[in-house]
Order: sequence, then C-alpha cells, then structure tokens
Amino acid sequence: MSQEESKVKSLDKALTLLDLLAAHDGGMKLSELSQAAGFPKSTAHALLSTMRDRGVVSQLDTGAYILGIKLFEYGAAVSRGFDIGALAKPYLERLSALTGSTAVISMTDNRGVVSFDHAFPSGGVRVMPQIGVRLPLHATSQGKLLLAYLPQRTKDALLKRSRLVSFTPHTITDRQALCRDLDDVRAKGYAVEDGEYKIGLRSVSAPVFDSTGALRYALTTIGFFRRAVSEDFLAAVMDTVEQAKRMSSALGYLQESHP
Repeated sequence: MSQEESKVKSLDKALTLLDLLAAHDGGMKLSELSQAAGFPKSTAHALLSTMRDRGVVSQLDTGAYILGIKLFEYGAAVSRGFDIGALAKPYLERLSALTGSTAVISMTDNRGVVSFDHAFPSGGVRVMPQIGVRLPLHATSQGKLLLAYLPQRTKDALLKRSRLVSFTPHTITDRQALCRDLDDVRAKGYAVEDGEYKIGLRSVSAPVFDSTGALRYALTTIGFFRRAVSEDFLAAVMDTVEQAKRMSSALGYLQESHP
C-alpha cells in the first residue's frame, strides 16, 4: 500500500469517528467508538489522540470523546463563505409572513440535507427547526425533495445504504412505496411530509435551483397544519413553491433554459 493510499484511508476512518460523535450528544467512550466503527481500539485511539491534539475532538473527565471547538471554527468559516444566508433571508421572512408558519432553508448535496437558517411568524405557534442536523431523507419533505431530484444511480446508492427508520406510524418504510412517493414529488415539483417525522407536524419543500439548473437548496414551510389537504396547507404549498421559484431566479436560474 502506498503512503498516499494509507493517508486517505486514515482520513476516512477519522471522519467515520466524527460522524459517530456527531450522532451522540453525550459523547462516546473509546470502546464504544471502536465497536461502532469496526476499528481496532489501537486504531481508534491513535486517530482520536491526533484529533484531540488539534482540537477536533475533546475528552471529558469520564473518558468519553465529544466533538471539539475546532469544528465550530470550521463551521463558522464555512458560514462566512456563503452569501446564500443574506440572499435567502428576505424569502424566508416573506414565506413565514405569508403562511403564518416557520420557514426553513436547507442545503442539499449528494449525501443529504442540512437546514441552516429559518424565519418565524410574528404570532402563533413557532416550530423550532433542526439547524445544522442532517435530516432523514425518507421522512422529511426536504429529504424526499433531494431524493426525487437526484440522478437515478446516485439515488439508488443512497437508498441502499440508508435505513428506513420508522419515526412515527406514518413514516414510509417500504422502499417501493417511497419510490412511488418520489415519482409524485418529481411530477408535482414539491415534496410533502405528512406527520412522517414528527406527529402533528406537516411540511412542504420546494426546490431552489442555481444557474446551472442543479438543485442546491430546499425552501420549506413547516407547521401544525390540520391536514395535508386543508386549505391553509394547500395555500402554504403554493406560497412555498412561488418563493422557491423567485429565489431560484435570484440565483440565476432560467426555467426556459432548463426544462
């Protein structure tokens, strides 16, 4: 094995450990990380020690490892590089005012969806979105939107390694049923979550495209709507789609050029 191949594999293993820590708020001990990652304790310890020295992870008095402050610095640097926050803000605020519900903007890539900003209505019940957390693809409108617009091979690979966990009695856990739902999303141009992630909550997400026609963001309305066919929810669908179209135009997307 070449030195370059070894470095790449070590990096991949380090990122696996970080993914595990990100999913466990209370931290994980060496033995737990080693078992969950499938690495020898010596390998996990060496990687964690290096990352601890660089501030990427921290170790509590209990011996458990948690994510370190250095990652927050990296995240802040990433945020500074995005003008999308400033661009999205008026669309979020307008959508929230129109629907009387929480508006959320999420970033998409070939691995998943992460929400990074939101706006609340001036009155009523506020729904606090999960900011900075990778959302389940099969149980949220943002995730289903991404899956619907991914190339078939990428979507198949992503679904193959994803567990269709049941969050509520309404969560779609059958792959064929999910694929039919995704076809419907693509045909309509928006995705709906009907109590599939959290009981009582319903959301709609519409695609935000960039100048190349690629799906870059998901614009979402989420709230305690009575039913997915109620008048207020259907109005929220229209408002969300419209604001997503306007935001796409602001990013240089020309629908005529990208059928």
